[in-house]
Amino acid sequence: MRNYPFRGPFAEHIKNHVGLKQAVGYKYEAETAHLSRFSSFTAEKYPEASILSKEIVLEWCSKRNYEAQANQCARASILRQLAVYMENIGIGAYVLPKGYYPAGQQYVSHIYTENELKRFFHQTDQCCYVGECPYRHLIMPVFFRLVYACGLRSSEARLLKVENVDTDAGILSIHHSKKDNSRLVAMSDELTGRCRNYSENVHNLSKGSDWFLKFPLFESSPAG
Repeated sequence: MRNYPFRGPFAEHIKNHVGLKQAVGYKYEAETAHLSRFSSFTAEKYPEASILSKEIVLEWCSKRNYEAQANQCARASILRQLAVYMENIGIGAYVLPKGYYPAGQQYVSHIYTENELKRFFHQTDQCCYVGECPYRHLIMPVFFRLVYACGLRSSEARLLKVENVDTDAGILSIHHSKKDNSRLVAMSDELTGRCRNYSENVHNLSKGSDWFLKFPLFESSPAG
């Protein structure tokens, strides 16, 4: 994890708050980046502050012109958690009321019908070879089936390594996922066979630490 610098009057409290979050299992990396920017803001505008006042909180949380509502709510939530931590250790802090900023339109998920799923996977299977990404036509049918059939997050599928896909036992090993948890996921026989065929076509010379979904143009990072 990147080592983010903290500045300003609340630097020590932010550092301890982040350390506590990570100690109980949260990755807390994106949040740490936000808090690092907040610490720079307070160092420049409120260098002598002794409490996390309402003025500081509302100024930091005010909506930027370029910012989506969801992003403002996320920033406010991160700062609210810091304020709760400071209150709990006896440091004066203004805690934003829950729901202080409207969350915007709620996302409504779409449940695919059986026919829609058939047509979707039919299209992924039509993916053609292209020279810029020579394994794409092999990756796409496997990637989307891993996400759908195994309930993986897209990032979990992208970050699989060769050693994480057991094509003999039909087991996926998911490491360092949400809240830094790990788990084993069973694949169906059909999906195991697809992964086995994919490996035979792509990974004859690969190491266990190589990305399973292999985009050769991205040697140091997984498929994006």
